[in-house]
Amino acid sequence: MPLTTQQIGDLQKSIIGYAFPPVYFDFTNNMEIHAGSIAEVEARIRTLLTSSNTQEIEHGLANVIYWGNANAGYQMHRVMEFRKHITQSQLQEFQALVSGGKIPTLINILKLKMPQFSGISFVSKIIAFLDPVNYCVLDLLLSRLNGINHSKALSTLKFTTQIGVTSSNSLVYYSWCKECIAISHRYYGGAYRAIDIERGFFNLIQGGNLSLAQKIYSAA
Repeated sequence: MPLTTQQIGDLQKSIIGYAFPPVYFDFTNNMEIHAGSIAEVEARIRTLLTSSNTQEIEHGLANVIYWGNANAGYQMHRVMEFRKHITQSQLQEFQALVSGGKIPTLINILKLKMPQFSGISFVSKIIAFLDPVNYCVLDLLLSRLNGINHSKALSTLKFTTQIGVTSSNSLVYYSWCKECIAISHRYYGGAYRAIDIERGFFNLIQGGNLSLAQKIYSAA
């Protein structure tokens, strides 16, 4: 069964209402920046991640952690752990992965063994910041969509306290991204990016509407 008009509207309302804190950190001036929009955060972090300067790349990766932990009490601890243990060679290898506009795979990034980037939750955030049109995030909150419709990508996701970057989970991730793109094209004329559809589901679950999110995902 395709989505009902009500479900299409509910997901769209959630996409528009997505309100994760639009913040990033200016490490040069040691201050949090409250951006005017999530689009501004995306643009800033993408610029840093794709910089020719490894110091800026470090700031970009640290900001993926900073933004991703915006609602967590251990936000700065995770950021400082990353900055303390990241090596110059890891930054140079990451720079090579993204040079010329290339989008690295989950496995590519995992192989760098960068601190704080061992699971799909945060590795996928890097990819989503690099190309939010075609890729999105997959974290433990979104993993709760699984289990209703066994033909959907997330139904085969394997995880415990973390979603491991395995070959099978990688396939699930890329299928999930494609599902989000397909939902945009089928129901919204392609108006939304993969990241926007994902954020719509995230917002529903975070807002206490897991059952609705599951029903929409299952039917879409």
